Amino acid sequence: MQAMINGMQKLLKQKLNIRTDITPNTDLRKDLELAEWEMQYLLNAVETKWHISLSDNESIGNVAQLMAVVKRGR
Repeated sequence: MQAMINGMQKLLKQKLNIRTDITPNTDLRKDLELAEWEMQYLLNAVETKWHISLSDNESIGNVAQLMAVVKRGR
């Protein structure tokens, strides 16, 4: 799990220049203050990095939910 958090943190730094430490409970919109376009950009980067396809129906609010979706997609 820590490896995936580190990977997501690296994506946030590379793609959105966000250098805040994250935990599974980090809320992507509230804690990281991601705008809608930033959220979509992050999700696209996650799809590319982990070779998955995210559904538009996915309910992703925090890091733990995003990690669960990535694990399912593998």
